[in-house]
Amino acid sequence: MTPLLLAVLVAAGCILQVRFVRADRVHRYDAAALLKGLAALAFVLVGVVGALGAPGSEASTVCLGLALGAVGDVLHALRFVLPERKRLLFNVGAASFLFGHLAYLVAVVPACAALTWGLATSCAIALAVDASVLPRVRVQSRAEFVAGGAYLAVTSAVVGFAAAGAAATPSASKVTLAVGAAAFLASDVMLAVNNFGGVNSPRLRAVSLGTYYAGQTLIALSLAMA
Repeated sequence: MTPLLLAVLVAAGCILQVRFVRADRVHRYDAAALLKGLAALAFVLVGVVGALGAPGSEASTVCLGLALGAVGDVLHALRFVLPERKRLLFNVGAASFLFGHLAYLVAVVPACAALTWGLATSCAIALAVDASVLPRVRVQSRAEFVAGGAYLAVTSAVVGFAAAGAAATPSASKVTLAVGAAAFLASDVMLAVNNFGGVNSPRLRAVSLGTYYAGQTLIALSLAMA
């Protein structure tokens, strides 16, 4: 029953995400916000179902990260519905995503059997990402610039420790988690370049959103494989 339920939730989430992207591209923002929230709920439910049979406290922490991501999704979608509060909704949504990444980090660091390699990999990825992205972005204050760099560094750390853990003690769960975290990071990089780097490409936004959803879904599915 569980595999079937997971398959239904993943399929429903993918359909909702595709419909969200289409609504977003034609500026139907009310419908887009609803569809994005439902798609986020789908990957949260995938994580919850997977966590029911997953050992250890890490599963609950990953579910917390998924839930915080879902909150960020809704807030970022609502900024187009309530343009007068766009900046506030974006910043609070970004904070929710950051706390979600910190929850993932709390889960992946203790599970990493190669902490030294995890730290080294995290630092290398963070330096590479920040060096390639930050010079291209334009924000309104130094505080936002520093916050953006810190956010990408935390996201990179999740990828670094997840990848090192998967390399040290390979399993389907750990590899899936690492790939999902990498997809999430790739989505964040595309979003930063597109939103703050002057690109403003609807196609890149659609790719970023799809990559994000794939990443969150893979992270959620990793719990069912534990």
